[in-house]
Amino acid sequence: MARYRIHAGTDIACVGIWDAGLPATKRSIGGKALEASAARGEVLVIDTSADGSYILQIHVDEPFVPAPGQRFDTVGNELGLHLGSGTALAGGCEDFRNPRPQITSAEDRLHVEPSWYRVRVHLNQTEDPEEEQRAHEEASRALSSEELTRYGRLGKALRRGWLIAVLSAAAVMASVCFLAGPVLGGLGALVTVAAGWAVLRLKRGDYDALHLRYQRALDAAYPPDIVLELHRAPGPIPGGTVAMEGPHAS
Repeated sequence: MARYRIHAGTDIACVGIWDAGLPATKRSIGGKALEASAARGEVLVIDTSADGSYILQIHVDEPFVPAPGQRFDTVGNELGLHLGSGTALAGGCEDFRNPRPQITSAEDRLHVEPSWYRVRVHLNQTEDPEEEQRAHEEASRALSSEELTRYGRLGKALRRGWLIAVLSAAAVMASVCFLAGPVLGGLGALVTVAAGWAVLRLKRGDYDALHLRYQRALDAAYPPDIVLELHRAPGPIPGGTVAMEGPHAS
């Protein structure tokens, strides 16, 4: 039993999950060829109807139970997916067996038991106008009150520091150029930026550590757009495609 959360981007309005061990083809697969691969269980295709980024949550051999207040529609038919290599890849379908993948990375891979899987797809239908506010409130709990105060203070200091450094460099360069020429003006600007950078680096390390913790909690607080529930089963099992737009079973 395992659970994965992946940010899947697509430029062809199509995301999915497939066996990362499948050999690359000479060119990317799309259209009818992609549908045929899906029907054979080589890839599970989800038509998103729009380009963009989608949060995929993948449950392997464990059930999916929506959190209180969340509403998901379940696509009626379970679909087959063969993950014979034991490594799956989730993301934009433009990278399915593509010899030059561009939108997926090693972070989009997940390890499973080599097998056929029955996949059930759940699509988020939650309408919560306060979702963003709730997510930030949840992320704030990942930091102590002292850390949260320091995080906000460091963020403001860094933004203000960069602005001051840029304006100072511009002022130094303008004044020195006027008095001594462009060469000395450029050197003066470089010295000013270097001094500002040294000060900012001292604050940056602490800020980055706090920001990473806050951002991870913020990402986890947002409900997934798509949930894939994978359960091992004897195969072969017919696969197919799913559309995010359209009637679904609840």
